[in-house]
Parts: sequence; structure tokens; C-alpha cells
Amino acid sequence: MNIIIYGAGKTGQYLAKIMSSKGNDITLIESNPVLCNKLRTLFDISIIESQGIKKDVFNRELFSKCDLFIAVSSVDEMNIISCSAAKKTGAKKTVARIRNNDLDFMDEQIDLIIHPEKELSRELENLLTYPSAVDVYELYNRKIMLISTLVSKNSDIVGKSLGEISKLYPLNNVRIVVIERGIKAHIPRGDFIVKENDKFFVVSDREHLKDIFKMTGYNGGEKTKNIMIHGNGKLVETIGLELENRGGFNIKIITEDETRAEHFSETLINSLIVHCEATDINILAAEGIIEMDFFLALTENDETNIVTSLLANHLKVNKTITRIEKTDYIPITRTIGLSRCVNSSISTSNAIMRFVKHGKVLSSSTLKGTNVVMITFQVSTDSKYVDIPLYELQEKIPKDSIIGVIYRDSKPIVPSGNDIIKPGDEITVFSEKTSLSKVENMFG
Repeated sequence: MNIIIYGAGKTGQYLAKIMSSKGNDITLIESNPVLCNKLRTLFDISIIESQGIKKDVFNRELFSKCDLFIAVSSVDEMNIISCSAAKKTGAKKTVARIRNNDLDFMDEQIDLIIHPEKELSRELENLLTYPSAVDVYELYNRKIMLISTLVSKNSDIVGKSLGEISKLYPLNNVRIVVIERGIKAHIPRGDFIVKENDKFFVVSDREHLKDIFKMTGYNGGEKTKNIMIHGNGKLVETIGLELENRGGFNIKIITEDETRAEHFSETLINSLIVHCEATDINILAAEGIIEMDFFLALTENDETNIVTSLLANHLKVNKTITRIEKTDYIPITRTIGLSRCVNSSISTSNAIMRFVKHGKVLSSSTLKGTNVVMITFQVSTDSKYVDIPLYELQEKIPKDSIIGVIYRDSKPIVPSGNDIIKPGDEITVFSEKTSLSKVENMFG
């Protein structure tokens, strides 16, 4: 695809990196000349330095070839205007990141509006709803879940192969698609031996999630009630309002900003707002952090979030969620004890990739912190891989790839070895990046 990205902040850079790695033709438009020079040394893509929106840049020669225009500058109004200019000069599809909800009505030339705080808030809600999960992804209009969870030392699957586990737990509508160990993710086979603290990525319907948690050593009966949130930005307000609307939570918000504390007190009427310094361990203890089920570190500073999360861990808080915007930090977070992390660039990118359809590839996204891509294909009528049981088809697929979901007649199927693919099905494949081209050649 020919993709033009407007704005080279953290999100723009992450999108350029991910999308160029998949063979797309990327052009990045950025106004900061110093940043442009830096990016030219980092990326093998076209970079255009442009202040504002100029006719010599937004022209039909460039944009008539544009399959997708993505506006992720720091200014909402510029994202809206640039989408309009891109559409009028030939761009086929436009996407805008907008933080101000009041600007939603200005969407005539925008095919997809993404609110990063809403995307992150939905991710946070899922993690609070399923406290034994480390990551939660929703597939096929939330009909299917992809969750990750750590194998507890209490689990009886430790030391057993997946083949042996299938006899202990004959789980229906459940499919283990990825196992992460340390910083390496594996597409497992039946002889894979499970160790404590392995991170399972499992596809399931909602009804069977409790079976996954039981298998990995959790009782599934734990509930989230007491939540402490540290931060002062829009994300804190968004998740606070969502949790208040749901009800059933005791919410305490810690912020160092007196003005934001007053604002939160006016908008979050069922939450307790505390104006204090959250990086002081004595203050956190005095505010009752040891009584919390979850501590959410949601400031806009990665280092502050890491420090306060580690303090919460030291004070024996059951679970923490850490906002980390530097994507290079994410692969090492588990090694320092931070298993649950959220990132707005990854959430925004995944929302865009769910929207993008190109040929038989309906969507694709990278599992956070791994080398595994989740990619969905439309199976063509002339495919030579239809009507073959998956246990046979799996021998034809690269070893570091696995079919995780089949979607047929508006119903998702979590497949077993005897299921087959039919023409017209959508299939979701999990593949390490090294085998992605082979998988795309097979199904795309």
C-alpha cells in the first residue's frame, strides 16, 4: 500500500516503523526540520519537511497514489484539515487522531476517527474486568477474546507438554496460539514444555475465559474493587468516568497538579481526589495503597509511571498497570516486574490496522512487545487450502505460524484440529514476522 503519515511524533514514528516493515510504501510529513534529519537516518522511507498544509505538498501527483492517509500530528484541527486536503487531492482513505470529542462532527472527509484516550480506556477496562489477564484483545466485534496470562507456580501444567495438557484440560473453544518466555515469543506445538511464568496468549469466547485462568493456576473468582490511579491527564478523566458509570468500584485518584485536582473533583463526583506527591512511598502508604486491588500509573511521563508502579509492587499491591509511551521500553518491562503495560501508539496503530483492508488481507496488528503478527485473511474460492482438516493443513503452514480463528457466516469459530477452512471464510493467523511473507503468499 501507498501510505502517507502526517506528523512524526511517537505515534507517527511507530506507525512508519510497523507499516514499512510490512512492505508498504511510506511517506512521512513533518514540520520539525531537526526531527526530519534525525528520522532520515533511522528510516528508509520518504520524509517531507513541511510547515502547515501547503499546495506544493498536498498535490494530486503525490496523493492520487495514496491508499491511506493517517493524520497523527499533535494538533487536532490540523489533523482534520489535512484529512480534508488529502481526500480532495486523491487519497482513497483517511484516518485522523482526535483527542477533543467536541470536534467529532467535522468528519465529512475522514473515514476513521481515533480517540487515543478512548482506545486506552477500553484496554484498561478489560484488564480491570479480567484481573488474571496481562493483555486483552477483542476480536470480531468482541465475540472472541485474545487474552494473555502468566502461568502461576500453582498451576499443575508446569513441566508438562501441550500434548499432555490437552488430556488434563480438554478445553473446548480455547486455542493456545502464542507462548512468550522471557523476551522470545513462540508459536507452540504439542511437544512444547510449559514453565512457570510462561505467558500464554489464548483465543477463546468469553464463556470459557475462566477455564483458561483455572488451567494457568488462577481461581477465576477474584474481583476488582479498590483502584488507585496516578495521573493528571485526559486519560485519567476518561477511565475515571467509565468506571464511575459502570459502578461497583472504589476509586482514588492521586495527582500533583492542584488545578487538575480541582477539575477532577468537579467531574469525577464518585471518586476520591487526592492532591499529593505519588513518588513518595510514605505518602502512598498513608493513602492506603496496600489496600488496593489495582494501581494504575497513567501520567504522561514513562519514568514516573515506572517508578510509581515499582513502588506499588514493593508495597505488595496485587496488580499494577503502567502507561509506557516509549515502545522500546515495553519488551523489558516484564523483567523488572511490570507485566501489564498500555501504550497509546500501539493502541492507535492496532485500531488503524483493524480498519485497513487491502486485497485479501482484512487487518493486521502486532502483539504488544512480541515479534508475532496477528493477520486476518479472506479465503478465496480458488484457494488450494480449503476443505483440509487443520491438523493436516498445519503441516503446510510455516512452523512458527498457527490459525487461531475461523469466521464463517457472521460467527467466529475457535478451531480444533478437525475443523476445515471453506471458501469465503475469514481466518486469523498468528505468525512470527520471519514467516509472515510465506503466510501472506499462502492466504493473501
